[in-house]
Amino acid sequence: MRRLAMVLVPLILAVLGGLLPVGSAQAQNRLCFTEVPYCIEGRFAEYWQQNGGLPVFGFPITAASQQTVEGRTVLVQVFERNRFELRPENPRPYDVLLGRLGDDRLRQLGRPWQNEPKAATNSQPGCVYFGETQHLVCDSFLNYWRSNGLSFDGRPGFSSAESLALFGLPLTEAKIETGSDGRPYLTQWFERARLELHPEIGPTAVLLGLLGRETLAPPAPQPPAADQCNDVPDPRNGRIRPGKCIQAGTRIEVDVFGFQPNEEIGFWINTPEGLIFGTVQTLNIGPSGAVNGVPFPTDRFTPGIWSLVFEGVSSRHQSVIYFKILGGQPTPPPPANNDPLPPNQNATVTPSSGPRGTTFTFVGRGFQPGENVGVYITAPDQSVFGAPFQVAADERGVAEEVFLDTDSSFPVGVYAITFEGVSSRNKAVGYFRITQ
Repeated sequence: MRRLAMVLVPLILAVLGGLLPVGSAQAQNRLCFTEVPYCIEGRFAEYWQQNGGLPVFGFPITAASQQTVEGRTVLVQVFERNRFELRPENPRPYDVLLGRLGDDRLRQLGRPWQNEPKAATNSQPGCVYFGETQHLVCDSFLNYWRSNGLSFDGRPGFSSAESLALFGLPLTEAKIETGSDGRPYLTQWFERARLELHPEIGPTAVLLGLLGRETLAPPAPQPPAADQCNDVPDPRNGRIRPGKCIQAGTRIEVDVFGFQPNEEIGFWINTPEGLIFGTVQTLNIGPSGAVNGVPFPTDRFTPGIWSLVFEGVSSRHQSVIYFKILGGQPTPPPPANNDPLPPNQNATVTPSSGPRGTTFTFVGRGFQPGENVGVYITAPDQSVFGAPFQVAADERGVAEEVFLDTDSSFPVGVYAITFEGVSSRNKAVGYFRITQ
């Protein structure tokens, strides 16, 4: 029996969970994360752990599914920085292949790598020349390339073949390019990665671009008019993506840096009305003194300028991220209370309707005996709130009961609760109404 805590206001503790370097729940051959709704299973989970994990591949951003790649149907899962493709006919470790997302992304941008300028020389101090693509890799990028790779032989360090298997060949020369945050960085593209030099973190700090997200994302919307964003301060010791001027509901990601290694940091949010939402908890920033790609949802945020503040307990160093929620269209009214509820699908909801303050009980059916089942709720405005837990199906395939306590923050209207089997992908959906 699990109680689903769903509060339709900014969830400070949920956001703080995204700061953890690896906020995951781990079972044998299965990895799940508090930051994203997807898990990694089987051979993909093993491969992810053995070859760099979060810093190299990032979080999973899709479930594993059958897709057509190069004319063949294979099991595929996309991560923030790469794509796994299962090829069981190959011997290990070649049974998992990495997608050529550097090549894919360049083609999406209308920049075929074959047209990129080649190296002016094939010999330069501090560099290695790759004759296959006629490019040099130098200095910090070369050190990073040599310091990472896919572990084939189990020995410490990485051979050139192991580094090549992870990153592939260079497709461009290193040059200044505009990053996803709108700032210029020294950048070099490879078959399976994009390397970026971030001197604001450290003089030789190299980060991997989020090619999985970029290749998967739909075309970016047109940015708002500049005059709508002129009053938003620039971030201090941090970055924000996709921008500091957004519509409510846009999922932003922030990077913060400049803290002492392994320092405890506090966190709070300032609202446009001057309210402060904080927590007494602190979190460890990790050995680099920085965290990249912290996800932050903005559902139900009111228009105005908000700020996220991260402060080191010992150093008092602050990273401050400002963003503006633009005014949008008014939320459509909820369905009339006399409209019939959609029929439930393999689910029972008790009661089916009630005023705010009602406790609803849910049961889902039709799952594989013993499998884990995810739970999420869809609100009247179609925003989705996932539970930070999974329930188990019993020997009959019936999921553990879930309870939802409602309060005055819940809008009136029709809601849906969805149970989804992790392995079977079977779904049970129940509907309920909050009446006043």
